[in-house]
Parts: sequence; C-alpha cells; structure tokens
Amino acid sequence: MRPGAVRRYLTVVGIILVAVVAAGVWLKPPLQKMRDGVEEGLKEYARAHLKPGETMPDVTHEESRDWAIAVSHVATVGEKTFYCVGAFKVTICNL
Repeated sequence: MRPGAVRRYLTVVGIILVAVVAAGVWLKPPLQKMRDGVEEGLKEYARAHLKPGETMPDVTHEESRDWAIAVSHVATVGEKTFYCVGAFKVTICNL
C-alpha cells in the first residue's frame, strides 16, 4: 500500500468513528427516562414469570450511571439482579 492510501484510509475510519460517537451521544436516552423504562420492563418480566399464588415482587434500583454514550442501571426484581445498558435508543438487560 502506498503511504497516501494508508493516510486516506485512516482518515475515513476516523471520520466514521467520530460520526458513530456523535450519534451515540445525541441518541443516548436520558437517565430518568431509561430508568422508568427499565422499571416498566422488569415489572412486565416479573408479571410474566409469576407462579400461581405468588405476589408481585418489588423492583428496586441499586445503581444508575450516565456514561458518555450509554446509560447503565443495576436493578433487582425480588432476588434476581439485572444489569441493563442503554445506548442508541436501545436497552439491553441480562439475567
């Protein structure tokens, strides 16, 4: 590869990276809005996994963090702990 081609390639990759990070910052969900969405989703999860005769477990937030291009939450439903991350208007929680 010629030196000019490598430089152009790195410039294009850098521009794409800057665009992705800028879009992430712009599309990052607000902390409170995501917290409300996580709580609503975990309540639905708990409701779907209720056994006959059980009462609805409480959903409690342990911790919330606002990162540069993402938001993260730790929440518990009964005795299960969920770790949730939201970026680009999408939220993912693990079990």
